[in-house]
Amino acid sequence: MTWPDMIQQWDTTVSSEEKPSEKARAIRARQRAIGRELRRMYDDVAQEPVPDDFLDLLRKIDEASDTPPDGKKVS
Repeated sequence: MTWPDMIQQWDTTVSSEEKPSEKARAIRARQRAIGRELRRMYDDVAQEPVPDDFLDLLRKIDEASDTPPDGKKVS
């Protein structure tokens, strides 16, 4: 489900007959739930190890930045 679909689904859960304060409370509750889920997802990703291929690429970039334009490596 895409974000626009989720937002539309959430918007339809609050009926137009509800009082504005009830609707605002429901919106805030959904926003808090979204925030909690986003933090959980971010924390999960942040705990993942860096892939070896990415580390190799970073090492190559570091080595290339140590090499001057004439191609001779500086010691």
